Amino acid sequence: MSEQREPQSPAQSAGPPPPGTWVLGRIRGIRLTMRFTWLPVAMLLAFGFSAVIGQQFPEIGVWRYAAAFAFVVAFTLSILVHELAHALMALRFGIGVSEINLGFFAAGTHIEGERKTPFEEFAVSVVGPIASLVVGGLAFVGSRAVDDGGVVYIALWQLAVANLIVGATNLLPGLPLDGGWVLRAIVWKFTGNMHTGTIVAAWGGRVMAILVLALPVMLQEMWGRQPTLIDFVIALAVGFFLYMGSTAQLMNARLRHKLPTLQVRTMARRAIAVHANTPLSEAVRMAGASSAGAVVVIDGDGKPHALVSENAVAAVAENQRPWTTVSEVSTRIGAGHIIGVNDTGEEILKTLREHPASEYLVLDAAGSVYGVLATADIERAFRGR
Repeated sequence: MSEQREPQSPAQSAGPPPPGTWVLGRIRGIRLTMRFTWLPVAMLLAFGFSAVIGQQFPEIGVWRYAAAFAFVVAFTLSILVHELAHALMALRFGIGVSEINLGFFAAGTHIEGERKTPFEEFAVSVVGPIASLVVGGLAFVGSRAVDDGGVVYIALWQLAVANLIVGATNLLPGLPLDGGWVLRAIVWKFTGNMHTGTIVAAWGGRVMAILVLALPVMLQEMWGRQPTLIDFVIALAVGFFLYMGSTAQLMNARLRHKLPTLQVRTMARRAIAVHANTPLSEAVRMAGASSAGAVVVIDGDGKPHALVSENAVAAVAENQRPWTTVSEVSTRIGAGHIIGVNDTGEEILKTLREHPASEYLVLDAAGSVYGVLATADIERAFRGR
């Protein structure tokens, strides 16, 4: 399953892995990781498969555990093939890929940024399920070639079934499944609107979640199969995963739809410039007289080098402000804390994400001070739209 992240440079390496993650190495520059949870789940699956082998081949004794674990490893490698298909196709289109994370429930290829055309979206998304179907087909052919009823035959047959299920399931038309991204690409192609495609595919994911939750009851009503507790547990887990994933994509789509309306020029506060030794009371008076909402500290050459923190000002009692200089309540301006007056949604979010701060210095096209952009003002703009 492919996952889409915020844009970053293709050459930029992924950040440190989260706790509970093994780093297995790199493939084509892509970091390959695996959650620690893989091992207990793998052992549980191997134990279950060993029981099947033990029933059919009691003569192999404890070797059934080794054979079962080898099958689980083979299945994990088939998941890697699925994710590599996504990654290599993305790289073919010049789209950055930072990481492939392996696991039974949280596998994903972390693709950096948007696909540029519906065709790229379609190709990157559909190739993973196709790879699983191909692996499943090859395993099926292999099982027919060694159709002797032995352990190898059983393992190949189970591997074929598992990959065919993975491939077919991932083609279901709803986010966050690969089929959801395929559906988004199709809607995007016919409507010319990526946002519309995301909304349709996200709602498709919600419909899939409801169908999965109803599946145990449908089995009983339509096929006369009495559902077990395990059926309900699996349906609840998968349905919850689909619903939460589709809801997250729906919220993300609505957020991204608002981004173009956000402009630094309209959100920035007017600022006054003062020297570092200016008393805080005088800076506050000057700001009030000029109807300014921010204070910029300048050096001897008139260049801005610090911003007066609004929270720091509020923390100083009024009777102490004449004895407090602005330099004592200011924060030095870092390279990442400068933003252009013409920046809009995506550029604003990128700055906030890469260089978190409470205030940013806003410069105009000529490099002169335009004002100050506060994070609180950005949050209010989102809530107010």
